[in-house]
Amino acid sequence: MKKIICFFVGLALFCCSQLMAQQYTAVNYWKMERDSVYTGLTQRQKSGESLSVQEQSFLAEYKTKLAEYFENMSDDEKSLYYKNRTKWAEQPVTVYKISGQQDSEVFSGEKSTYTKYIFSSGMFGLVYGTAIVTVFEGWRGGGAVGIPLLAAGTSTLIPILTIKDKKVTYNSLKLSLHGKTMGLLHGAALGLLISGENVNQNEKLLLGLATLSSIALGRVGYNLGRDKTWSKGRVALYKHYGLLMPFEGLALDAALKIEDPRIYAATFLAFGAGGYLIADRIAQWNDFTVGDITSTQTLAALNAMLGFGILIDITANSESGPGLLMIPAAGALTGTIVGHYWLKDARLSNQQGRNTALATAGGAAIGLGLTAIFGFESITPYYIVPYLTGMSTYAILVNKYKKDNQLAFFRQEKDSRWEVNLMPQNILLNQEIINAANTHPGKQPVFLPAFTATLHF
Repeated sequence: MKKIICFFVGLALFCCSQLMAQQYTAVNYWKMERDSVYTGLTQRQKSGESLSVQEQSFLAEYKTKLAEYFENMSDDEKSLYYKNRTKWAEQPVTVYKISGQQDSEVFSGEKSTYTKYIFSSGMFGLVYGTAIVTVFEGWRGGGAVGIPLLAAGTSTLIPILTIKDKKVTYNSLKLSLHGKTMGLLHGAALGLLISGENVNQNEKLLLGLATLSSIALGRVGYNLGRDKTWSKGRVALYKHYGLLMPFEGLALDAALKIEDPRIYAATFLAFGAGGYLIADRIAQWNDFTVGDITSTQTLAALNAMLGFGILIDITANSESGPGLLMIPAAGALTGTIVGHYWLKDARLSNQQGRNTALATAGGAAIGLGLTAIFGFESITPYYIVPYLTGMSTYAILVNKYKKDNQLAFFRQEKDSRWEVNLMPQNILLNQEIINAANTHPGKQPVFLPAFTATLHF
């Protein structure tokens, strides 16, 4: 049994180390080649100058490190290096534009946002068609099947005919999908607010308002993504709070034991609007990346799962009440707030954010597996241990990525912003210029600078 435990722990540590070491890029390799100490020693060696034992040892180790780094690079990164190394050498500033970009989405298949938008429009059209069949009774047989298909086809053709440049931005796609999804919920909440307790008698009203709200908010989201110069991280922030805050409000209503359905509907709508206002304020406080928000959502989910574990534990030992729903709700909100402060100025890439989420899930699974192996009778270790192992993995990876990104930023600032040239020989030349000016008093002397400093923006 101990051997099995050691094997899985060792495997987990190995996987974690691999996750932290997999960021091998062409840009970083090019920067390593241009390290000032390495290039200085190489030039001295080529010029025939003898190096000390320590310098020779450093040079040999650094060359080995370079070779190992290059071997670990993917074929795409190697190709990028060979394609751009001459350009980077001639225009060093261009390399930082590439290194500062967000990683592309690592998914197989179609990556076109335009195609994804067309597909999602067709799928929501199918939903709207089904709603039409339900609201307008009398459709039977072929009509019950045909109307949803007609709506799906129409929803697919409309953007094809109206979007002339055949281009949909990332922000438009994400905000459109979010608007259509949340529009269904907000429309249903508005219908519930109007109908009150007569929900069964006003099902058509709820479904109709949900459909109209989904169409309207989907269009609003598309236009905002098209017209606003928001970062991808800001869009992810709006999506997170647009979903989190309404359910925080519902948990609060349940804790207060409110029975009127209109109060639940009003709370959902009010907290939804408030969530977007909170997201707007936070976006002004710090410009988070998509990777930052993914990591924040991971921490929120981890704390929410801890809250659900506590809720189940309390329920198993005593009578439960609706107020206990505030425990996971408070955990999710606390995880979000802590995540914002933890990830401020972290600038995690998309892949780093996904790595953090996957590693946290893996760490929690290891904790759950260890707990199951030891077979505790109490339920408490089954949510405490996975939380601790998942949180430990999360903290290790986030702190590592933050440190790497901050070092890369400082190196970029140091290498790209200032260019200083020292020319002490011009002091002697200026003295000669002064002597020449004394012999020709009518000629205006032009002095040479002893040093120059250029700041690149």
